[in-house]
Amino acid sequence: MTNRLEPTYLPALKGRIGKWAFYTTLMTFSEIADRIRLSDEVYQNKNLSDMVQRSVNSDRAEKIAEYLLREEERFFPAMVVAVFEGEPNWLEFAITKQSQNIDFDINQLSRAKLDSFGFLSLTGDEQLFPLDGQHRLAGIRKALEDPEGQSSYLPDDEVTVMLVAHEPSTEGRTRSRRLFTVLNKRAVSVKKHETIALDEDDVMAIATRHLVEKFAPLSREGVVSFRTNANIKANEHRIFTAIVTLYDILNDLFKVISKRKPLELKFNRPNDDWIEVYLSCAECFFDQMIEKFPEIGLCLNGSDPSEVIAENRHENGGHILFRPVGQRLLAQLVAEAARGALDEAFEERDSEVEKVKKKAVDAIKSGFERFANLPTDLTQKPYAELIWEPDTQKMQVGRATLVRDIVLKRYGLIKPSVDSKLQNRLKSSLGEARELDEFLW
Repeated sequence: MTNRLEPTYLPALKGRIGKWAFYTTLMTFSEIADRIRLSDEVYQNKNLSDMVQRSVNSDRAEKIAEYLLREEERFFPAMVVAVFEGEPNWLEFAITKQSQNIDFDINQLSRAKLDSFGFLSLTGDEQLFPLDGQHRLAGIRKALEDPEGQSSYLPDDEVTVMLVAHEPSTEGRTRSRRLFTVLNKRAVSVKKHETIALDEDDVMAIATRHLVEKFAPLSREGVVSFRTNANIKANEHRIFTAIVTLYDILNDLFKVISKRKPLELKFNRPNDDWIEVYLSCAECFFDQMIEKFPEIGLCLNGSDPSEVIAENRHENGGHILFRPVGQRLLAQLVAEAARGALDEAFEERDSEVEKVKKKAVDAIKSGFERFANLPTDLTQKPYAELIWEPDTQKMQVGRATLVRDIVLKRYGLIKPSVDSKLQNRLKSSLGEARELDEFLW
């Protein structure tokens, strides 16, 4: 921003909350990229400014830029921006009744409402800093640097921006820094169950909804818990699994078999052809679970799921795959077995969708073949005294990764770097007297 900016006029609503006056306006992406800076005006100390600048994670900015460039239905929440230096002017509209056919009495409006409409005039000398929306600003800039972004409609896309007044003084900077931390510390992240229910970009959420709505074995009434956590009590005999567990299973599976980065799976919606690949993988996983483990088949396809669940999940232990932790364990094992079966990553432009889908489904089936004889009794190796405590009759879910790696060792799939530390991890968890051979079968 070395060149002086031209004056501009922004349509705006004027408001007030607490001690803050603010203006809600619209700015195009190109205006945002040109006029809003990141940190150097709030922090006079360059080291502090650089520290804030580094906190704007470049990977996240890259993902936002990619989202803007590829998503036709892109959308952004409002940004909150501090205005300091320069002299923005408020140009107020005069509100009058324009039509005799509208039942509208101006005299019923308060002075605050009458004075709320207008234009905000910026001279070009203002310094603008995002109090909330730093990553969005960085993502917009990256997107506009891309030739595709420059030649598209992207520069003219509009975002709601809330501008708050800021005094160019020590006190003013203190107020803005405090508002910066309040907005960022107290922002509430979206809960997993909200993501599952609503997210149209997160492919695990899309596939989870598909399973509970359209995949017959899991769409049966009562089989899946829609609570916000994965906990299922031993005596809850109607419920086979939880919707948040389904999401975690698909996350464990997709992040390996698709060769996509976790953030890509969460934030970049695939096109319809690739979504079908993910859905096929999700259905294949549960079809194979039903086929290879008869108790699961009786539960999900039989006439009385609660009877089967009562036989396989109870206070004395039961079947590992009737516990949420066991279902995720199986997903991780199958994913590891399938890891090397695909050369192509999902969603690559030069990949043949149907060919990749067949390879992925075949890889999942092969993974299940590998683990078809997996022990399932919680009171036996490798679970007893590790993930299942016979004395307390409690699950120790914190040891799930240890169990997973012991199983991978038994099937010859463990990585050498993990294998070398496995004995020490076991002793650290259970005590120096315990040996790895006690849990191998």
